Amino acid sequence: MLMDPNQKKQMPDIARSQTSPVESQLDWVGMEKVDFPLLTEDGQRVAASADMFVNVTDPKAKGIHMSRLYLAMKDHLQKKSINLSLIKDTLLGFIESQGGLSDSAKICIRWEQLFERSALVSEHSGWKSYPIEIAAENKKGEVDIVLKFSFFYSSTCPCSAALSRQLFQKAFAKEFCEDNLSFDKAFQWLGENQIASPHSQRSRADISISMDPSGEGLDILSYINALEEAIHTPVQTAVKREDEQEFAKLNGENLMFVEDALRKMKQSLDPFVSILDYQIKTHHYESLHAHDAVGVLQKK
Repeated sequence: MLMDPNQKKQMPDIARSQTSPVESQLDWVGMEKVDFPLLTEDGQRVAASADMFVNVTDPKAKGIHMSRLYLAMKDHLQKKSINLSLIKDTLLGFIESQGGLSDSAKICIRWEQLFERSALVSEHSGWKSYPIEIAAENKKGEVDIVLKFSFFYSSTCPCSAALSRQLFQKAFAKEFCEDNLSFDKAFQWLGENQIASPHSQRSRADISISMDPSGEGLDILSYINALEEAIHTPVQTAVKREDEQEFAKLNGENLMFVEDALRKMKQSLDPFVSILDYQIKTHHYESLHAHDAVGVLQKK
C-alpha cells in the first residue's frame, strides 16, 4: 500500500507537541562525534567528525530537533571548503533550524590534514599529518572561533650538550698535548671517536589560537610554517643521509629547553594580526628522565 503523501504531516512530533514536566532552560543539547566528509582550505577531502549543539531558551520545551541540526551541518559543511565564514554560517544555520527555540550554538570539528614537506637537502619530499580542531560558538550573536593543532619537533638539551662537549675536551686533552699535536692525527681522531652524545627527544607543541571572527581564511598552513621555521627542527618525512646530517647540524645549532621553544614560537605568532590570543604548550618527552618537561605560554 502506498503511503498517503499527507501522512508525513500527521506523524507525531513529541519534541514540540509535548511540554516538559520540569521547566528549565538548557545550556546545550546536541550530538557528538558525527562523521562527515570535510573539504579543507587546500581542496583535500578528509574524514572529519563534529560535535554540534544549540541551547534551549524555552523552559517548557520538551526537546530540540536533532535531525535538523544534522541536516544543517550537512547543508553547510559538505558544500564548500572550510573557512571562517562557512563556520559562522553553520552556527547560524543551527540556530535557525530550531524555529525560535535557540539563540546560541556551538560546534567542534576535528580532522587530520596532510601537508607535503620537502626534505632538508635532497630532492625528495613526503607527507606529514597534523591533527586539526576548530571550536566555534555563537552565543546570542557573539562569535568566538578557536583553532587548535599540534606538531612534532626535535629538541636537544643545552645542558647535556655542554656536558658532552666537556667530555670531548677532556678526551682531546688526554690524547693530544702540546708536544705531539698533529692536525692530521687530530682530524683522524675526531672522525673515529664518539666520546659523548647530548640527549635529544621528540617533542610536541600544542597550539590554540583565538581567531578574529571577522576574517575569512583559517590560514592553518601559514601558522604551521611559521612555527616550524622558528623552531628549526620539525620532524622530517623523506630522509636520505645528507638530510639526516643536516638535521643533526640543525639540532646542534638550535639547542633548546622547553622555555626556549616557547619563546621561539611566541616570536613566530606575534606578527599575525588575525590572532586575538594564543596559547602554546610544549612537551619534551625526555630521554633522560621517565617524566616529561612541559611549558605553557599565553599571549594575553
